[in-house]
Amino acid sequence: MSQIEQNFRHLLSKKPEIEKCYAQGLVNRRSLARYLIQNKIAKNNQFEAVIAMLRRFEFKIPKEEKDLFKQFRMGIKDDILILDFEKEKTLLIKLSELVAGTNYDQGDVLKIVVGSSTIKVFLDKKNESKVKSLTEHYKRNEKRDKISEISMIFSDESIITKGIVSAITRELAINDIVISELLTASPELLLYIKEEYVLKAYEVLKRLQR
Repeated sequence: MSQIEQNFRHLLSKKPEIEKCYAQGLVNRRSLARYLIQNKIAKNNQFEAVIAMLRRFEFKIPKEEKDLFKQFRMGIKDDILILDFEKEKTLLIKLSELVAGTNYDQGDVLKIVVGSSTIKVFLDKKNESKVKSLTEHYKRNEKRDKISEISMIFSDESIITKGIVSAITRELAINDIVISELLTASPELLLYIKEEYVLKAYEVLKRLQR
């Protein structure tokens, strides 16, 4: 991979809208090359090298990814609460008691994520009191409410297909939608988004199926 391509990929990670506009034919190759030189992605005397790089660069989502996007199922659950605690072994033991009392068959949400220094709990707002009684003596770093959970379930082929998560996060970023949290349990992807963004996010994700 050339230095120009490395610089270009770095730019796309910050400005994903460039890739989408180019792939849809809204920006031509020479105009994009001039833009890249103006923004120091390449030197002034490298115009033809930039053109050659853009000619080789794969902008479009591969066909197998498009097929997977047509097949996924999506569901939304509102009124989710996210609690962030300092990591303590005794806290994790107490939280495990909640699992037995959670009715997953009726759609109740309870997910416990153990990081290197924190423990995060994802649950229904209506069940906050159950957690509060167990965690009142532990340090809580943050509480986020008015969160929606978007569940995206793909076919099993998604597990060995690259670029699915990046395509989704890119589309949401282009549309100014902030992802509060993201979890995976392949082939399921879980997005946690503020309720104010959820309708727009749903529309954006549905467009991927077309």
